[in-house]
Amino acid sequence: MKIAFTSCTCAGFIRNQPVWDSIRLAQPDHVVLLGDNIYNDVPSPGMSVLQAMNAHEFAEHLYVRYAQQLANLRFRAMVAAPGIQVHAIWDDHDFAWNDAEGGVMLGQPVHADKVKVSTSFMREFRRVLAAKDLTLFPSSAGDAAFWLDVAAPVFTPIGATSIKLESDGRSWLHLTDGRTQRKGQTLLGSAQRALLTQQFAAHPDALHIIASGGTFSQQDCWAKYKDDFKWLKESIGSKTWLMLSGDVHLTGLLTHKVSGAGRLVELTASGAASVANLNPVLPGPELRNHGMVELRANDIKLDLLAFNQYVTSAVLPRRAGGDLVAPE
Repeated sequence: MKIAFTSCTCAGFIRNQPVWDSIRLAQPDHVVLLGDNIYNDVPSPGMSVLQAMNAHEFAEHLYVRYAQQLANLRFRAMVAAPGIQVHAIWDDHDFAWNDAEGGVMLGQPVHADKVKVSTSFMREFRRVLAAKDLTLFPSSAGDAAFWLDVAAPVFTPIGATSIKLESDGRSWLHLTDGRTQRKGQTLLGSAQRALLTQQFAAHPDALHIIASGGTFSQQDCWAKYKDDFKWLKESIGSKTWLMLSGDVHLTGLLTHKVSGAGRLVELTASGAASVANLNPVLPGPELRNHGMVELRANDIKLDLLAFNQYVTSAVLPRRAGGDLVAPE
């Protein structure tokens, strides 16, 4: 079983996006989009303009950005390819704007409906990805589907989704929502943590793969949110799990010591179709990064690629239950 993953796609900077051809031709079983799937605020109009919009103006702007990405022929071909399931989570630039914290925004009347509109857009994005048909995306920002979360009597965040990867339950992919409840020392929020804790407890020896928009310890990362940082380390305990992360416009393989015996192996692939610097004046070179995890009975193979050339590779053994043997 193969899982491809990447993040950070900006149609405003990179229109052709050949990375999707590379991923499609590798024939993964799953593709995980780790956020910044569109750039709502880059290269324009910027945070201040978005913050001044009302909910309807915000929805119109979101629609244009989603439509730009969904129209990309290479992206469409990858989504439609037989045997590939595409999953998406989000990060700040597709949630609202740079460093946006949903837990703060939901407490501000001027921004609360923007969070809800954006949530409905992400639900529709995930729906058409699951259907493998991007033409099913609604045809206008005024479609009722984009206003369901605004109209709901109680707002329900995207939250976490857990996917069994291998039929014997030896590996699980956990799609996290690291934006909607972000506030103070909290990244995921108590409800999402409780749901994931149940999944971890039900499969204590399995390999748990955490899909995260942000990294574990770099820049806008888990380490800044002490409650969730502590919770995840305690959840891992003496096991060795895997995190797939994005956001930082580079690739990397890191091993984090989370306890005496516990480890979190982190693979970062950021910059699928973007540029080094999100600056319209000095954007820097094009990025074309993605990663691949191959789950095998006794080990996993980890690859990070740039322009479809291997940058980093590793093979880690697996225990009988599925989780990893910690690298030296």
